[in-house]
Amino acid sequence: MKKNYIFTLLITLCLTGYSFGQEMLLNGGLEDWDDDSSPTSWTKSENLTKEATEIHGGSFSAKRDVQSKTKDLGQTITGIVPGESYTVSFWYKVTAGDDSDARIWCTWKNGATTVYHTGTSSNASTDVLRGPENGYLDNNGGVWSKHEVTVTAPADVDGFYYEVRSYKNSVTYWDDLSFVKNATASVKNNAIEGFTTYPNPITNNKFTVATSSNSSKSVTIFNLLGKQVFKTNFSGEKKDLDVSEINSGVYVLKVTESGKTTTKKLVIR
Repeated sequence: MKKNYIFTLLITLCLTGYSFGQEMLLNGGLEDWDDDSSPTSWTKSENLTKEATEIHGGSFSAKRDVQSKTKDLGQTITGIVPGESYTVSFWYKVTAGDDSDARIWCTWKNGATTVYHTGTSSNASTDVLRGPENGYLDNNGGVWSKHEVTVTAPADVDGFYYEVRSYKNSVTYWDDLSFVKNATASVKNNAIEGFTTYPNPITNNKFTVATSSNSSKSVTIFNLLGKQVFKTNFSGEKKDLDVSEINSGVYVLKVTESGKTTTKKLVIR
């Protein structure tokens, strides 16, 4: 009983990890609006509608029904510290489109100059902040899904441009967007560069684990009682993993790479 209590406490800390960091995005929950098409504090908001029915959290989300060209939701964030760890996340739901409908499209800033996470825009195929990897977010059957990635600020940057995009002939909802500075030493030192998993929730028995390194990785999944239900190892930047043998529910994913460990909530449907 004591062992399970301790593990459950650790799980709770993992699943509420944002409390250890500093939220730097303004109005990420999209609860405040200047009018029905302009969320407060956002630098750029194109073709948006204040939505009160299809929401992930709170009272409102942002709906974008795109019939023409690419449309963006963006915010400039200042006060970035080179070498510090930051976590980018958001919830999205795509209800119409062709599987190339939405994606993350962020960059670092040095004053007014754009700084790409991979060095140049031509390296978008390996950039976790653009696509990711120049691809598109998984529509995931039209359900609310979370995208999250942890990155380290490169040298000589002082800002970050947070942007999500929607594309022609798509309907996308955005909610609970976040940009957190992982302030504590333990979180910063243990952050795996470029760590991301998608889709989450998992609805087709497969998901991808990816980082910025080709180093060997250990991937373990625990249920909320602390029992290990899945374990595998692989080398390379990313791998698709089959979890068809695991029952639907909420789990904790643990990934270890080069002595660094990251944990996160994993939902299997």
